[in-house]
Amino acid sequence: MPQTPHEVLVATIEAYEAEHEPVCERTVARSLEATPAEVQRTLERLDRVEFLAATGNGYRPTVTACEFLELDITLDDVAAVDLVDG
Repeated sequence: MPQTPHEVLVATIEAYEAEHEPVCERTVARSLEATPAEVQRTLERLDRVEFLAATGNGYRPTVTACEFLELDITLDDVAAVDLVDG
């Protein structure tokens, strides 16, 4: 069964926080009872929108992704974001 981007993001963040190192698609797939191929496309999409950052060893969550989850915002919600040059 295909996983939602929100489920993949949450599983990635949980695995990253448990291990404190980048997470590969196999780890995320195992926690979601999915195949690595099923989650790989979603991980790549989450990387493109900067909720995850790809590393040589897998993916790590970005500050933005963690802040969204702390606010209890799901990826299906609509949110207005103010971009500020710093």
